[in-house]
Amino acid sequence: GAIGNLIDRLQYGEVIDFLDVYVDSYHWPAFNVADSAISVGVVFLIIHFAFEKKDVPLLPHELPKA
Repeated sequence: GAIGNLIDRLQYGEVIDFLDVYVDSYHWPAFNVADSAISVGVVFLIIHFAFEKKDVPLLPHELPKA
């Protein structure tokens, strides 16, 4: 991230890390790509942990006898 910002600053005189999207006459709000990636990753983690199969430990009387 920092190296990319340095390259942008040297080449363009400013850091370019936002996307500004237009579709016909509609203007989508500008957003930061890195922040969007973090947000999507957090959503995936929440979904993963919400649907993760949990192994419930057996109670002592349910353990197999040796």
